[in-house]
Amino acid sequence: MTKAIIFDIGGVLRFYDNHTLNNWLKDTFNLDKDAENIYEIWRTWNNLRNIDAINEHEFYEKILKELKININDLSEKDFYQKVAFVVTENNQMWDFLKNNLYGKFKLYIFSNFSKRDIKDFREATDFEKYFDKCIYSCEIKVRKPDLDFFQKGLELIGEKTEDCIFIDDKLKNIEASSKFGIKSILYTNFENFKEEIKPYL
Repeated sequence: MTKAIIFDIGGVLRFYDNHTLNNWLKDTFNLDKDAENIYEIWRTWNNLRNIDAINEHEFYEKILKELKININDLSEKDFYQKVAFVVTENNQMWDFLKNNLYGKFKLYIFSNFSKRDIKDFREATDFEKYFDKCIYSCEIKVRKPDLDFFQKGLELIGEKTEDCIFIDDKLKNIEASSKFGIKSILYTNFENFKEEIKPYL
């Protein structure tokens, strides 16, 4: 019997348009790297930020240094404002959560989020009030799909694996959660999600 539903944030509850952001960086600063190269640089430093190995200021500085963008040409404030500009809420998912899941199941977050991500999301919406507990990589110092993330996360929420469903947009994370016996749904789009979660409701 399903008692708890665990959500990822990025790609499930919020969308991050990295392609638009990376192309903006490339075109605005005439970078000699394509959007894919920029994404790889971004991901490398973001992975460290997500486990709190570097802070938001270091992240900004390291990204600009590696892309060879002068800090005088892109302030930290403008940098993060541009990041926020490419973030949108998955309103269909939020409506479904509020109307069909909230108050009926225990709800949790398992997210590779940095402290800055949490701060920005909290300022945009009071999202945490819908969840019994939120587990963030920056707080437990390990990222999905590392199995230690799921080990620690499950211990912290205190739920039995067989009672949980985990929803994430990354196949590698779904494969990791499944190793713990957690029923898992790969989020591709809202319509598919509605069909896949039906048997558990």
